[in-house]
Amino acid sequence: MLLNHSKIEDVKWKKNKLSTRNPYLVIISAFLVFLTIGTLLLYMPFSQKQPTSFVDCLFFATSAFTVTGLATIDITQNFNTFGHIIIMILVQSGGLGIITLAMIVFIMLGRKVGLKSRSLATEALNQQNLGGILRLVLKLLMISLIFESIVAILLALEWVPLLGWKRGLFNSFFTAVSAFNNAGFALHSDNLVQFKTNPVINFIITTLIIIGGLGFTVILDIYQKKKFTHLRLHTKIMIFGTVIVNTIATLTIYLLEMNNMKTIGGHSTFDQFQMSYFQAITTRTAGFNTVDIGAMNTSTILLMMLFMFIGGGSTSTAGGIKLTTAVVIFFGTISFIKQREQISLFKKAIDTKYLFKSFAIVVLSSTFIFLITLALVIAEPDLPFLAVMFEVISAFGTVGLTMGITAKLSVVGKLLIILMMMIGKIGVLTIVLTFSKPQKALYAYPKEDVLTG
Repeated sequence: MLLNHSKIEDVKWKKNKLSTRNPYLVIISAFLVFLTIGTLLLYMPFSQKQPTSFVDCLFFATSAFTVTGLATIDITQNFNTFGHIIIMILVQSGGLGIITLAMIVFIMLGRKVGLKSRSLATEALNQQNLGGILRLVLKLLMISLIFESIVAILLALEWVPLLGWKRGLFNSFFTAVSAFNNAGFALHSDNLVQFKTNPVINFIITTLIIIGGLGFTVILDIYQKKKFTHLRLHTKIMIFGTVIVNTIATLTIYLLEMNNMKTIGGHSTFDQFQMSYFQAITTRTAGFNTVDIGAMNTSTILLMMLFMFIGGGSTSTAGGIKLTTAVVIFFGTISFIKQREQISLFKKAIDTKYLFKSFAIVVLSSTFIFLITLALVIAEPDLPFLAVMFEVISAFGTVGLTMGITAKLSVVGKLLIILMMMIGKIGVLTIVLTFSKPQKALYAYPKEDVLTG
């Protein structure tokens, strides 16, 4: 009898242990709960200027909470100031992350943050250990508020004289939150097209997008270490990778679009470069636009899809497979070509487990993109394939750029894009690991060669 009781207790202990070891389901559940609340608030009459369907409210809430920026309706025509505040809260919450936000609330209320909550935050922020996780969470909040406040003030200097005190200040703060969290929402019916030749607006917003896309841990590392040689390998990769990718993107967009009179053609060389630069930066994950994306050349669209797929940095507000993932795969390929046994960067070796993880992310991401694109092509047979694929990748990368088909989507099409935005924000690994059980091999099989390539 004692033996049976012991076995029962042992089973209970194992179940509890398993639940604490799998934080992914908790993260997804919290995400869905918060998204539901946001949707219901936007669906209430006190948030709307004109009646808006539940599906459109769900789409908009998902787009805001996943910091994507896609919209089936006009934010200025359908929602009032209260609705805009709800959207801004969703964007800020999505940028920080639901688990991070929950911990901040607990800390502010003076409640003790338990080991399980710390473990969830560690997983959500992609950290290696629990040490200092509470301090990190508070620093993330401070970083967000400081950068958003500075940029809001700078934007107000431009927009208050143009829009008046009330609207100018609100638009400035809303856009600052949207830019830092890489959401791409703007309280202008044409997004930021009317400011396409304004160097101040262009520089301020792109700078904030870059900072938000680098990631919180990178910003803290730069602040704490000061010297480049003391920085973590992840930080070095993000700094160099961001500069290289943004430079390539700017130059290629400029060269491909310089003669396109529907986008940047016909403007001065300086204006063409700043418009190319703005679109190169925002394509990575932010979703603002100063040109008509649908009027761009096919070659430019293909290039933009690649940059949207890559996205920004880990633990940042950006989406995509993440820049570090792309860098690891690139240098892993170079190492194979050169017959090297190690992947090395900045005199540091990268463990092969990260190469396996990076390949898994790319394969799973590509699979989800293919399946959703296939489903959307079937659901929307009248829409151009290139525009459909662009929309899906934009949703996956939580970018928010569109070739003008978002508002034309059917209910099924909207639900598919909602699903893609959720997958892009939560992360393909989180979704897959939620429903998988870790299995350790009890024995090893003999090796044998396989013909590949």
